[in-house]
Amino acid sequence: MAGPERYDAFSLMKQFRPDEATLGDALSLFVDRPDYGFIWLAYADGIPVGCISVAFGISTASGGVLAVLRDLWVDPTYRRKGVGTAMLLTLQARLDQLDVRETEVAAEDEPGLRALLTARGYAARSGTVFSRRR
Repeated sequence: MAGPERYDAFSLMKQFRPDEATLGDALSLFVDRPDYGFIWLAYADGIPVGCISVAFGISTASGGVLAVLRDLWVDPTYRRKGVGTAMLLTLQARLDQLDVRETEVAAEDEPGLRALLTARGYAARSGTVFSRRR
């Protein structure tokens, strides 16, 4: 994540992550340690409108790399316009290129997110956790 993308991620994520110092520290880790993960951004007319943070781990269930998705967020003005779907589809294609075998998402009490994940092939696992295996 280069400078402009980091600023874009920060400007989006501070809308739901109020501790700006902690958010800045986390984004610095994504810049300094890309092997830990990355931030996936969506733009509309050059404006950042959506983000997903991706952190890597190892799945003993699938025997390969696990991607944990957090911070799935789309600007309210752009919701229900396909931005979330496009983000998940393009991100999943990128994760497939990286040979990620399993993707996990926490979708707490958000019915819209749960519906989106189910429509994109994610299965509810334990309570609020959704998973997709390759």
